[in-house]
Amino acid sequence: MARVEMTIDSVRRDLHYEWVVILKEKLAERYLPIYMGSSQADIIKSLLVGTEPAEPVEYDFSVAGVDTTDAVLKSLIINGFENNNFYAKLLFTHHKKSYKVDCPVAKAIALVVKAGVPIFAEEALLNKVAIDVHA
Repeated sequence: MARVEMTIDSVRRDLHYEWVVILKEKLAERYLPIYMGSSQADIIKSLLVGTEPAEPVEYDFSVAGVDTTDAVLKSLIINGFENNNFYAKLLFTHHKKSYKVDCPVAKAIALVVKAGVPIFAEEALLNKVAIDVHA
């Protein structure tokens, strides 16, 4: 399946004061709004600007089933959307082998921001749920 690179456009509150991370297609005008809790959004905002979260928080950056001691995080793939929930996989390499691991999307975004690796979305997913803005 084709993948499209995304960037984080913003982390903000919507009109109902719910937190949303807005992902933007790197080379086009399609957007993917991903809603999450305030503590998750605060962590992502803090990682993006290099500050401490507004409220002290313990955040578990581990991923179930992955020994991150020797594993290298390569990217995030947002690959599904059902019942108003996005689904994501993290791509790791470990001893020259690639592994895909399911991960909650908010946690996955925080991990890739911390690691400085790219975010991708499946083209079929973008065709289904992205917001397309034409100039």
